[in-house]
Amino acid sequence: MDLKFVPVVEEQMSVNFTGKVNLLSPFNHQYLGHLLFKDGKIIDVKYLQLTGVKAFYQLGIKEHALERHQYIVEPEIVSSEEQRIHYPFSVLLNKLDKQIKLYEIVNNQRPPSNVKILVDASMINSNIDCTPEEFKVLTVLTEYHKVDDIYDHCDLLDYEVTSSLITLRKKNILKIVGVKRESQTV
Repeated sequence: MDLKFVPVVEEQMSVNFTGKVNLLSPFNHQYLGHLLFKDGKIIDVKYLQLTGVKAFYQLGIKEHALERHQYIVEPEIVSSEEQRIHYPFSVLLNKLDKQIKLYEIVNNQRPPSNVKILVDASMINSNIDCTPEEFKVLTVLTEYHKVDDIYDHCDLLDYEVTSSLITLRKKNILKIVGVKRESQTV
């Protein structure tokens, strides 16, 4: 696993760092999240709309997919109440490796951005079993229908959204419709 944040984390661990390592976009320096340390241990991660272990996984998956970040180390006082992660870094990396493998299985099956996904109304009263992940995707689909919006507003990892969309489609719960392009006036 060649992830740019690993040496940054290991360096902060070696000096028993307490504070934040801010994650910034290398293109526009926009704040994307942070790694929170207390006494050299990661105690929380915030990345995009996720927190905790899921945010750590999402950061790792994005870096695996060759998205890079800038890291700004910022010492500050951190309280123990902010701790959401209780695993040692080595355990987090092992778990991340499994998440990346799952991501690689479904990564190329993400629906194209130019389609809308709708819930088939005729299936609403049926007794089809849904996993918790599928239910979360269905919940997001009540408000958002464009593929990119679904991924942006669901608190699942991207590969979990893709996997749920695939299984919901196989269960005939979803309808896929193309997005009409707006006519251009000259």
